[in-house]
Amino acid sequence: MASNTAGIKQRINSITSTQKITKAMKLVSLSKLQKYRRYLNEFEPYFEAVSGVSDQFLPFEKEHSDLDKLYVIFMPDLGLCSAYTQGLMKQVLATIEDGDEVLTYGTQFHDLMIKKGIPIINDAVSSERLDLDEIVKEVSTYIGKKNIITIIPEYKGSVEMMFNHYPLWTQIKDQRDDVIYEPNFEETSKMLVKQTLNSLIRYSFLMSKVSEHTTRRIAMEKATDSAQDMIEELQRSYNQARQEAITQEISEIVSGMEVS
Repeated sequence: MASNTAGIKQRINSITSTQKITKAMKLVSLSKLQKYRRYLNEFEPYFEAVSGVSDQFLPFEKEHSDLDKLYVIFMPDLGLCSAYTQGLMKQVLATIEDGDEVLTYGTQFHDLMIKKGIPIINDAVSSERLDLDEIVKEVSTYIGKKNIITIIPEYKGSVEMMFNHYPLWTQIKDQRDDVIYEPNFEETSKMLVKQTLNSLIRYSFLMSKVSEHTTRRIAMEKATDSAQDMIEELQRSYNQARQEAITQEISEIVSGMEVS
């Protein structure tokens, strides 16, 4: 019986140590989540304003041309956020068609996605050390050659993750007669399209980081709560085993006294 209680106590200590790690990881994810959420809240009005200006002054043809698609996605570098990585990979696999290509930023699942046949055209790069200006320059070279679309994971409420497609509209119907374009319509339209791409890439990156750290925080919170449930269950088993040991010891003492 003593060995039983010792084993239970050892398991409690082991799970408690694991729980301390998951708590620390939850706090780290929460800290990063708050940072990126603050950046996103500051940037989102600009993103909406740029998108609004483009829609207001450039009558885009919001129907994709016959061009193949270029998907731009941001992935995590670390694990413990499988709802994000696996969900995004499934979304890409379900969406991709012949002739389409993918630019992915983030090392998690990069090689696995290539093995599964996703046509990734760039090398693996850490999403924590990105130069967004360089990404904008890289993606802008595909304007007019591909239909550029970002896929962004977003949480609906606090638990349900959705993967939304954000296309970069570049096909312009015609200039408006009631708007004066300086220096001219062609230059203004190019500038607005590039500015929209710039804001779209930055918005996609920030939203991806918010979703990544939200996913990881939820995972660590669930792991911490699960560890607490296991500790409480083991503690009850430990108390029961200890009580049985005490009862047995008292019974043995009483039996010994009766014999003597």
